[in-house]
Amino acid sequence: MLNVAGVKKAIQFIEANLTKPLTLTEVARESGMSKYHFARTFKALTGKTFKEYLNYRRVEQATILLRKGDITVTEVCFQVGFNDLSYFDRVFKKLVGKSPLAYQKELGRSEREVLADPPLSHQD
Repeated sequence: MLNVAGVKKAIQFIEANLTKPLTLTEVARESGMSKYHFARTFKALTGKTFKEYLNYRRVEQATILLRKGDITVTEVCFQVGFNDLSYFDRVFKKLVGKSPLAYQKELGRSEREVLADPPLSHQD
């Protein structure tokens, strides 16, 4: 039987501590399950391993920060809970399809282009 309540509790714990170092053992303990049972149950209910889910959520947060444009990729990396810039870059690229820097530059260029071209007015 799957422990849905335990996984919900674990997800709440992950969300509350997303930017902190988190281990499978620690999150499993919060869920009230052994790490082996937790790992199987979490994957069965979410479709992702604990690490995949954690990385996915951290990259989601990174995209929000990168959209602001006033923060470096390195700062984003550490603010969202990664502690290795090259690992962050690999995970981000795998999930988003481009590096964090390319993502940020593309957003910046798009926003500048939109701001530079005022909307057309309908003056006849």
